Amino acid sequence: MEIAISVVIPTYNREALLNKTLQALTRQTLDKRFFEVIVVDDGGSDNTGQLCQDYQDCLNIRYYWQYDNGFRAGKARNIGITAAEGDYIVLIDSGVLLRQDALEKHLGIHRKSRTPGVCIGYVYGFEMPDAMLADLDAFIRAEDVGASVNFFKEMKAEDIRQQQYNELGYNISSWPAPFDIFWTCHVSAERQALIKAGLFDEDFNGWGGEDVDLGVRLFLQNNRFIVDREICSVHCPHQKQIADHKNESEIAGKKIHQKYQLWQTAFYGCDLGESKFSLNKVIRHYADQNREENDAFIRKYLYHA
Repeated sequence: MEIAISVVIPTYNREALLNKTLQALTRQTLDKRFFEVIVVDDGGSDNTGQLCQDYQDCLNIRYYWQYDNGFRAGKARNIGITAAEGDYIVLIDSGVLLRQDALEKHLGIHRKSRTPGVCIGYVYGFEMPDAMLADLDAFIRAEDVGASVNFFKEMKAEDIRQQQYNELGYNISSWPAPFDIFWTCHVSAERQALIKAGLFDEDFNGWGGEDVDLGVRLFLQNNRFIVDREICSVHCPHQKQIADHKNESEIAGKKIHQKYQLWQTAFYGCDLGESKFSLNKVIRHYADQNREENDAFIRKYLYHA
């Protein structure tokens, strides 16, 4: 049967986390004949290659390795997308465990869509406070991610973007800048749309930025952005490679605006003083502020008239 989905996973010395990710993929409800797994090692020195070999009997899996030349996750993903045989690409990270029905739901979303679509997966436990990590880790079940999802729900260990969904709604295609939450820990898109957009910009060689940058180009090419909490996964707690995400995000945001000069990206230079930056919240804040000023001016004008 023809492969429909290619799951692309960049990794770097994350053997234990990758093992959980692959184990969860063996439990997918989508027939294994319809998907493949492509692991691209960004110059790691652990036993990731052997681990992938160990999964040959239960997954259609391929392994690629590139020389360690610094942080090159974008390059690694490009290798995977270029080698992929599926019409749709699911991008996840090591340590992200897809619920059993995730691939089946990704495929359903794309096949029903009349236009090229970008599906943002929901990631329980993503960017949780350190105090919660030990409790969450104890309830990670790679063999039954659905049970882990239920526990994470009870613990209120929601996706870090949940506050944005609460305030702005789940119809993210109506947001001014849905590309700001195009985070490749768990997303999917049409392979041809990714290629048409130019794939990941390999000049981004620090944490973050390369995914949102690609999201901008998908947005400009009229891909429809979708989020569905039922297309979900859990994020295994682990030590962060980058401690100061906020600073890295600011640097990436400025680079993205310099590159595209969009009115939306101009707001990457603004800061509401919150620990987690949200471009869409910043835009709404300034839009509301201007609306209040305009309303005040109109009331004053009518009163004096």
